[in-house]
Amino acid sequence: MDSAEKQRGASAGGDARRKRKANAAGIQTTNQESPAPGSAERAAAKQSEQSTSASEHRKRFGAMMSELEDIMKQPNPHVAAVAQVAELVQAMLVFSLGAHPLPKEIEDEVVAFAERAREILGKAAKTEVSSDGLSHLTRLTHALQHSWWLAADETRGAHALTRIHEWVPEIPRRVADALARLALRDDAAKRAVCAEPGLVEGLRRTMDQLGDSKGRRAVANALIALDVHEQVLTHVAGSVEKILDEIRRIPEHAKAFEGTRRAEFRRAVDETLAALKRDARTLVDISKQDPDHVGTLVLAGAAETLVYVLGLPEKMSGVSRVFDEFKPVLGHAAGACAAEKEACHALTVMLSHAEDRATHQTAVADAGAIPALVRIMNRPPPPASSGLGSEARRAAEAYAAASHDLARRAADALAKLVQDRDEYKTKVRDEDGVSTLRTLLDRRDPKVQRAAAAALLVMGEHERLVKEIERNTETLVARPDADRARDALKAAVRTLAELAKEGATANAEGDMVDAVVRSGAVEAIVPLLSLSQRVGEEFDVSFGDIEKEASYAISLMASRDVNQNRIAKAGALPGLVALLQRYPPQTTGSVPTSVARRAADAVTNLAHENNNIKNQVRVEGGIPPLVSLLETKDPKVKRAAASALRTLAFKNDDNKNQIVECGALPMLIFMVKSEDQLIHYEAVGVIGNLVHSSTHIKRRVLDEGALQPVIGLLSSACPESQREAALLLGQFATTDSFKVKMVQRGAVRPLIQMLGNSDEQLREMAAFALGRLAQDADNQVGILHAAGLRPLLDLLDCDKGNLQHNAAFALYGLADNEDNVPDIVREGTVQRLMGRELIVQASKDCVKKTLDRLKGKVASSARVLRYLIYLMTTDPDAPDAARIAVALAHLVDDAHGEELREVFIKKLGLPILLRALMPGTPAKQPRPEAYEQRLAEACHALHVLLQKVALKVPPEEAPLPPTPEAYLEQHFNNPEVSDITFLTHSEEFHAHKIAFARCPPEFHDDVAARRVARRGDADVVDFSHLPPETFRALMRFTYVSELDAERTDVVSDLMRVAVMYNMHELKRRCEVALAEHVKSRGAELDPAEVVERFNLAESLDAASVSRACALHAMEHHAAMIAALGVPGFMAVTGKMVPRIDEHARAAFHRLPSNAEARNRLNPN
Repeated sequence: MDSAEKQRGASAGGDARRKRKANAAGIQTTNQESPAPGSAERAAAKQSEQSTSASEHRKRFGAMMSELEDIMKQPNPHVAAVAQVAELVQAMLVFSLGAHPLPKEIEDEVVAFAERAREILGKAAKTEVSSDGLSHLTRLTHALQHSWWLAADETRGAHALTRIHEWVPEIPRRVADALARLALRDDAAKRAVCAEPGLVEGLRRTMDQLGDSKGRRAVANALIALDVHEQVLTHVAGSVEKILDEIRRIPEHAKAFEGTRRAEFRRAVDETLAALKRDARTLVDISKQDPDHVGTLVLAGAAETLVYVLGLPEKMSGVSRVFDEFKPVLGHAAGACAAEKEACHALTVMLSHAEDRATHQTAVADAGAIPALVRIMNRPPPPASSGLGSEARRAAEAYAAASHDLARRAADALAKLVQDRDEYKTKVRDEDGVSTLRTLLDRRDPKVQRAAAAALLVMGEHERLVKEIERNTETLVARPDADRARDALKAAVRTLAELAKEGATANAEGDMVDAVVRSGAVEAIVPLLSLSQRVGEEFDVSFGDIEKEASYAISLMASRDVNQNRIAKAGALPGLVALLQRYPPQTTGSVPTSVARRAADAVTNLAHENNNIKNQVRVEGGIPPLVSLLETKDPKVKRAAASALRTLAFKNDDNKNQIVECGALPMLIFMVKSEDQLIHYEAVGVIGNLVHSSTHIKRRVLDEGALQPVIGLLSSACPESQREAALLLGQFATTDSFKVKMVQRGAVRPLIQMLGNSDEQLREMAAFALGRLAQDADNQVGILHAAGLRPLLDLLDCDKGNLQHNAAFALYGLADNEDNVPDIVREGTVQRLMGRELIVQASKDCVKKTLDRLKGKVASSARVLRYLIYLMTTDPDAPDAARIAVALAHLVDDAHGEELREVFIKKLGLPILLRALMPGTPAKQPRPEAYEQRLAEACHALHVLLQKVALKVPPEEAPLPPTPEAYLEQHFNNPEVSDITFLTHSEEFHAHKIAFARCPPEFHDDVAARRVARRGDADVVDFSHLPPETFRALMRFTYVSELDAERTDVVSDLMRVAVMYNMHELKRRCEVALAEHVKSRGAELDPAEVVERFNLAESLDAASVSRACALHAMEHHAAMIAALGVPGFMAVTGKMVPRIDEHARAAFHRLPSNAEARNRLNPN
C-alpha cells in the first residue's frame, strides 16, 4: 500500500470513528460515501448536492439566529436563550461533522453565527430567571440526554469549523446553571424541574462525562439545588438493604440454588452493587466542587449513609449463614470492595476541605467511621491467583486489585479523619489501628504502602517511633541481652524507614522523608550504626539486623539532598565505614552480608553529587572496604559496592586515584564480563567515571584488558549497559592507538545498530562514540562502509539538540576522507545537511564545516570529481545521478567556471537537473513527500548553479535606450492640430498621423480598415478593440517613448498590441519592463501571477519575460509549491524547462575558457 492509499485509509478510518462517536452521542451524520472510481458525473452530482445542503443549513442557522435575537428582546430571556443556543450549536455540530470542505463564504458565515450565539449566551446568563423558563425544560433535558459535546472533542481540529468545537462544552455548563437557578426560584419550580422525565439522569450522566471543571461545578450546583443528593443518599441506603434482602432469600440447600435462580441472584446483586458504586461516585463528584456542598451533604446524613456502606462484605456474610458457602461461585467480592472504595473516597473528599473540617470530622467519627475503617484495613490480603482456572484467576485478580484500592482509600480517609484531632488519634490506637497501618506497610502494592505511611505520619507515629528508638537504644546499651527491646528497636527502625519513603503526606507537612527527619530520626538512628561497638564485640551478631535497618533508614533519608549534610554532621560516616570494614566478603560464617549492602547503599545516597561527603568517605577510610566487597559472592552486595564506588569516583580525582590504587580495576573488568546485567552495568559505570578526564587511569584500564569486555557490552540485552559501554568507548577513543583497535575488534557494527534504537540516550551515546572513532582516517572509511552514514543523517531529523550535535560531529569526521566523499554525495548528504533546521548553534557550525570540507575535497581532488562525474553519467536516469547533480551544483565552484561547464554541459549534469522538473510517469514517481523534496532540491540547485555562472560571466554592454522625442509631449492628446481621432469604449484620443509615421504597415492597414468617419480634416478611427488604458499607453510610447512599468496589466496588454502590429521596439521595451518587475518584486510576487505572466510570455514569444519567470520559480520554489501544489508546479516547470536550458547554455557559452581547469578533469 503506497502512502496515498494509507492516507486515504487513515482518513476513512477517522471519518468512521467520528461517525461512531457522533452516533453514540445521539447525532445523525449525513451519508458521504465516495462515488465509484471513474464516475465523474456522480461525483459532480454529489458535490452539487452537498453545496445545496450547505446552503440550506446556512438558511436554517440564520433563521435560528433570528429567533435567538428575538428571544433576547423579551424580559428575562435566560432559560429560553440557553435552550435556543443549545439547539443551534448542536445543529452546527451535526453540520460540521458531516460537511466536506465548504465554500469560504459559507464557512465564515457559520462561524460568525456561532460567535454571535456565544456572545448572546454570555449576556443571557446575566439576566434573571422567570417562571416562563419552565416551559423550556424539555429542550434543556434534550440538551443533556445525548453527550453530543463529546463528539465535538473527538473531531476537534478535523474540520475548518473547529473554532465552534472549542467552546461546545460550555453549553452543558450553561444548561446546568439555568436549571440550578430555576430550582432555587421557589419550591414549585424545583418540583417541576425534578419531575421532568430524564432531566436528573441527564445531569448525573453529564457529571460523569464532562471534563471541564467549571462545567462539573455547575452540574454539582444543580444537583444540590434540586436536592438530588438526598435522593442519592436514600438510594445508597436502599441499595445496601436490597442486597441484604437478596442474600436472606438464598435457600439453605445447594440444589435449590442452582441454574436460573443463581444466575438471577447474581445479576440482581451485581446491578445493585454497580448502582451503589455510581451513587457513591456522584457524592464524590459533588463534594469535590465546592466546600459548601460538603456541609449540605453532612446535614443530609451523608456521613451516616457512607459509613453504613463500609463493612458491606461482613454484612453480606452476617445475614445468611449459607452465603459464605456460595461466595466463591457468586463473585461479588470485587463489586462490594468497589462500592466500599467509593464510599471511602467520598469520605476523604468531604474531609479534605479545610473549611468546617472539624465539624465534618465530628460527624464522620460519630457515625462510627473509625472502627469501620480499621476493620477494612485489617482484612487479610487477597490470596494468590496461581493455580486457578482462567475465569477464577480473572475474578481473583479483580478482587485483589479492588482490595488494594479499598485499603488505600480507607487509609486516606482515616488520615483525613484524625488530622489535628488528638482524641480521634487516641481512638484509632484503641482500635489497634496503628498496628493495622503498620501491617499495610508490608503490602506489595506501593500505593497502599504510601497511603499507610501517610496515615501513620498524620497520627504522629514517626515522632513516637523516634522516642521508642531512643528509649530502646538506652535499654540495650545498659542490658545488651534484652531481647524484647532488641526486637522492638528493630521493628521501630524498620517502620520509620518505610515512613521515609518518597511521597506526599496527608497533613501537608511536605515530603515524607522531610517529615521523618524533622522528628529527629537522624539523631536517633545514627548511633545505631555503632551499637555493636558500644555494647561489646561479643554481641555484634545479635545487632546485625538493627544495623541493617538503620543503614536502610539512613539511605532513604539521604535520598533527599537537603538531608545529606545533616546526616553526615550527626556522625553517620564513621559508623557506616565501620560496618563496611566489619563485614568483609566471606564464604562461611553467620555474619549477614546484607548489612554491608545496606551500608554501601547509604554511602551511595549520602555522597550523591556532594563532593564534601565524597572526601569525608575517603578520609574515614571507606574506599578500601568497598573495593574489597567487589570480591564477595553475594551479587547484591557486589552491585551495592560498585554503585558506591561509582558515586565516589564521579568528578573526584583523589577518590579515583585511591580506587585504582586499591586494586579495583581487575575485579571491575571481571564484573564487566558477568552475565548478570545489573552487575556489569554498575561495573562499566564505575570504569566510566574513573577514566573521565583522567588520561593516566584510562591508560591503566586499557592495559588491564578492559577494551574487549566493554565492546562486548554493546550487544548486551541491558540498554543501560549498552549506553555506558558506548560512552566509555567514546572516552577510550581519545587515545589514538586504540581508535583502530576498537574498529578491528568489532565496535562499529553494534554502535551503528544502536543508532536505530528507540532509546534516545542510547542513540546519543552511540553517535558520540562513532564521532570519536571517526577522527581516524581508516575508521572513517570503515564506518561508512558498515552502513553508518544513513542512520547518522536520520539523527539530524530528531528534535533533540545533543543527538543532532553528536551526529553532526560524526558526519564531519566521515567527510574528512576523500574515499568517502563519492558515497557521501551519492547518499544525498549535501541536500540533507542544507535542508535541516538544527537546534544548537554548535550543530549548525559543525554542519557548515562539513559542507565546506566536502567543497574542499571536490575542489582539491580531481580524482573525487572525476569519479562523481562517472557515477552521474553512467546511468543518468537513476536517482543517484540526480542526487549527485544536485550536490555538484552546490559543491563545484572553480574560479573560471570551466569545471562547472565540464560537469553540467559536457557531462550532461544540466539535463539531469532539468529532468527533475518534468512531470514523470506514475510508475517512476516516488512517494509524494519524497517527490516534492526532490523537486525542491532540483530547483534550489538550478538557482544556485545559475547564480554561480552569472557571477563569472563578463557583463554585457546594454543597448542605449532610444532618445525620447520630447518635442511631441505638448501634442499628446491635443485636439488643436489633431488630424486623426481614435475612438475606444469610453474615451476619444486626439492624435497626429505624423506621430505614427514610423509604425509598421500592419498598424496603418488596421487604422485604414477601422476608419469610420471624418470630422473636418480629421479621420475618425474605431479602436474599441483596445481598452482606453492600453491605447493611452500606446499613444504615450509613440509620442514620448515612455512606459508606466508599475502598471503591469497595461504593459501586458501593450505587449499583445506590439505583437499584433509587429512593433518590435515596443515589444522589447514591454519585455524589459515585465522582466524587471518580476526580478524587483521577488518573494512578494504572487505565484499565480508568475504563472499567468509566463503563459502570456510564451504565447507572445517574449523570451526574456519567460526566462525571468522561470528563474523566479527556481528561486522561490517553496512558495510556488505551497501555492500551486506539486502537480500544478510541475505542470508549469515542465513548460519552463526549455527556457531554463536555453538561458543556462547561453550563460555557459559566455564563460571564458580555461585550459588548466579543463586539463585537470581530462588528463588524457
